[in-house]
Amino acid sequence: MKKQYPGEKAVYLEMRQDLTVEIRNDSVQVLARHHADMLHLDEQSATYANDRVYSSHFNRLQKLEARTLVPNGEKFKTLRVSEFKDKFEMQAGVFFDDTRSTSFSFPAITPGARTVTDYTVRHVDARFVMPFFVGSYVPVRHAELTITAPKGVRIGYKIFHADPATIAYTKEEKGGQVIYRWTANNLPSPPRDNDAPEASYYLPHIVFFVQEATVNGQPRKLLAGVPELYTMYADFVRRIDRQPSPGLQHRVDSLVAGAQTEEEKVRRVYYWVQDNIKYIAFEQGLRGFIPHDAGLVYARRYGDCKDMANLTNEMLHLAGVKNAYLTWVGTRDLPYKYAELATPGVDNHMIATYEPTPGQYVFLDATSKHTPYGMPSAMIQGKEGLLGLDPQSSRVVDIPAVDKARSGRDDRSVLTLDGTVLRGTGKLSLAGYSKVDQSYGLDGLDRTDEPKYVKALLERGNNKFFVDHYSIANLDVRDQPLSISYDYRLQDYVQQVDDEVYVNLSLERPYATDRIDVATRKLPRYNEFAHTDHTRTELVVPAGYEVSYLPPSAQAQGEALGFKVSYERQGNKIIQDRELYVNYLLLQPAQFGDWNSVVTKLGNAYREVVILKKKRA
Repeated sequence: MKKQYPGEKAVYLEMRQDLTVEIRNDSVQVLARHHADMLHLDEQSATYANDRVYSSHFNRLQKLEARTLVPNGEKFKTLRVSEFKDKFEMQAGVFFDDTRSTSFSFPAITPGARTVTDYTVRHVDARFVMPFFVGSYVPVRHAELTITAPKGVRIGYKIFHADPATIAYTKEEKGGQVIYRWTANNLPSPPRDNDAPEASYYLPHIVFFVQEATVNGQPRKLLAGVPELYTMYADFVRRIDRQPSPGLQHRVDSLVAGAQTEEEKVRRVYYWVQDNIKYIAFEQGLRGFIPHDAGLVYARRYGDCKDMANLTNEMLHLAGVKNAYLTWVGTRDLPYKYAELATPGVDNHMIATYEPTPGQYVFLDATSKHTPYGMPSAMIQGKEGLLGLDPQSSRVVDIPAVDKARSGRDDRSVLTLDGTVLRGTGKLSLAGYSKVDQSYGLDGLDRTDEPKYVKALLERGNNKFFVDHYSIANLDVRDQPLSISYDYRLQDYVQQVDDEVYVNLSLERPYATDRIDVATRKLPRYNEFAHTDHTRTELVVPAGYEVSYLPPSAQAQGEALGFKVSYERQGNKIIQDRELYVNYLLLQPAQFGDWNSVVTKLGNAYREVVILKKKRA
């Protein structure tokens, strides 16, 4: 194994799942037996000594055994794990989650030792079975998925990020059972790159789902396509314990009073929910799928994404807005489309959607507190939404990626020279997602932390940068750019040699060194949002000096990165005007070369300096 996988700390000799589909009373369940056998190859593999198994309301752990096989001559000595720790597994930003983790540590990890885990999980609803990842974080010598199902059960599956030729598939009938089997051998470990998307974007995996089963003598469709998935979601919505709420109706009436258009009503409702309902994620059993009643969420003033979506949707209906829909969406953590995977694994979020005219959609994600009306939250750009039109019908629609022109920074400043000290006064405006990001950062800061944050936001030139004064406007006005007016000084930045002064007007140099190593990086690079930044810097030529050198204009326009820089003289000022755009959500390896080419030209442009020379008497 060390020869076959040089440099690796460990290898899975075998990863196997044996699944049995069972019809129990009126439910379709899955019993899953998991087996993992890891061979440790060097001393550093001790980092894999700690492991854990997850369970929840839908996935109930029934049995768990773990052991270390320590080399003992030509045999192995078995050391069983005796201590298991069980606890609720709280994710970041989640108030409550019924997911439990059972953690344990393998003893005596040494090169040549094997760590073996066997556990059994009962999935009480076959619609919520997890995918089988054929690859893992270390190489896998043999991976195998087996599904045994009664003949009355129809199985569907999708393979992601693997050449079908590398995964052998067989299907055989034995008695009243059908056995499906997928096997793969000698899978390398995946690349490890910074800013990469989630593993489901590149690791080979198999998603299986029960399309149809015979229950109590009757055929039942489970996950045969989008209509069946929506039937399940609509049933969850039907289970909402709806209660009359005169207070909610009164709130809506007062909110929309005087609104001149329907769009204005929607905007007011959306902003009210953003401002007044605190997002608290709460996931427990079916409560992870069923929203709470809108009146209850209104009274409590908190809720998770489902609750906030349902409240927004209900308030719009109370305001007389007919074309508002509950919407299921997968965030950018998930790579799937509804047409290729119509299971609960395709989405993980809920919002409301408003359709002002047929085919035009406004996506209302109130969990994103600072996102303005008319923009989807950044984490759902480029994805799809499943709109619940009525209890029987739905529609899948595209959620667009927001154009790079709608987000970004606009920084305009005037600089004066005071010896070698550069003094600046200006205004920074942030729009779109750039504003959303910084609004979260500034929200709630006290008098001590806010100046530090603003200094870091404005910092430029070198580490001798000081903000002497600043003021913030429009932090809570979503439809206007966030504005920061400022005065600063920058010491020891200007270089003076004899009678010449050298000033580099590129005080900020974003992406100057952001070259991608095309020889080593294999994975796409993730970006939160596209944006365009504009900087206008005016340098006042000091009395007694003349302009000796003005840099030439420069530009490069790539698909994912581009810029243009120009210089001009206007009276006693030198003006540098710079525009830079970043235009991708996932930068693919095929784009790395073009990216690097632009970065090289950008770095050259940043090195240009203005030269001022003292006038001769």
